[in-house]
Amino acid sequence: MRNYKFILIAFFLSEYGRAMYFVTVTWLLYEFTGDAKYTGLLVGLGFLPGLVFNLFFGVIVDRMNRKILSVTATSISAISISVLFILMIFGIIEPWVIIGVHMILQLSGSLFRPSIQAFIAEIFKKEQLPNIFSKSSSFAILGGLLGASTGGIIISLLSSIGSMTIVTISFIAATLSLILIKKPIEKNVGSDKESKKTSVLYDLREGFQYVKNNRFLLGLFIIMFNGQLVFHTSLGFLSVYTVDYLNSSSTVYGFLDATLSVGGAIAGLLGAWWWKKNEKNIASFSISVMLIGLMIVGVFKFIPFVAVGLLLIGLGSTWVRTLLQAVQQIATESNYHGRMASFRMIFNQGSVVISGPILGWVASDMGANFVYIGLMIPLGLCLIFSFFQSRSHKFVEITKKSA
Repeated sequence: MRNYKFILIAFFLSEYGRAMYFVTVTWLLYEFTGDAKYTGLLVGLGFLPGLVFNLFFGVIVDRMNRKILSVTATSISAISISVLFILMIFGIIEPWVIIGVHMILQLSGSLFRPSIQAFIAEIFKKEQLPNIFSKSSSFAILGGLLGASTGGIIISLLSSIGSMTIVTISFIAATLSLILIKKPIEKNVGSDKESKKTSVLYDLREGFQYVKNNRFLLGLFIIMFNGQLVFHTSLGFLSVYTVDYLNSSSTVYGFLDATLSVGGAIAGLLGAWWWKKNEKNIASFSISVMLIGLMIVGVFKFIPFVAVGLLLIGLGSTWVRTLLQAVQQIATESNYHGRMASFRMIFNQGSVVISGPILGWVASDMGANFVYIGLMIPLGLCLIFSFFQSRSHKFVEITKKSA
């Protein structure tokens, strides 16, 4: 229970800080440049370093102490935020400064995600994982809800510097929560002596071979990167959408960002129920929810309708990202948790890196609402693919057994 409590606290605080940070920098960047193309670059280039380092992060996670790696990642995030905070105080703010710091922050996130996911899989039993991932996601999104909503208000009433102060404190507190987690000695997979006898490149090749021999995992990666693409793009372009399409203020932006997070929080709380109710159809039904949400956001200007659409996007994308992540962890041997998490992130981040600048051009030349309409194309193809994936014997077995 002690570990469970600190895991939830860490997820809540880190996501609270991340959401307030993202509301602040996206609003600040668009306010400073007035050009949606910079928003596209922020969203896309932010994940570029992760494409290079994710392969090695996965090997590192499988070879080293996963708790230490998780703490290191959140520490780097806290330092990155502190640097940006200091630069803002001295007025050294340029678009490429914001984007550069964002790239470092996203890189630390690329280390944190496989580390914490493998760490959770290491300290909890397999049958607990769907509930743990669902609840931790719920707390993370609740933190994101509060961070986004309060971030917009603080920017309106005080300044971006005020919100960045709170962001810095949040990441420091999240790091302390991770430090307080006790790691079972008997499950110290990351420090297994056998893993130290092989080279990093050997482990990397072994990971690729594992994926090649487990096409089921590749199918999961394809579905999950669509969920991640919709989630990050919806958040990244929401500031542009709010200003250009809805003609509204930063307070409305914070409210809409928080609404998307509310959907995610509800999805986290109902994750176990959604899994049990739909079993093998969890992917296709979740994607359908996202498609409806994207259509509403892309077509309507009435803010209550837009809020409903964002709520549905939060619901569907969170179910895809967290529940299929649990399926992946259950289907993966413990020695490969880190590498498989990193391979998944390469798919996730690669999709955002490629689409970010393209969608930035779409938002600039066609309108921000067309970003959401455009996302329906890859997601529609993913829906078709998910029907075939749901017929996989392994998928049926895992979703039915864990329900």
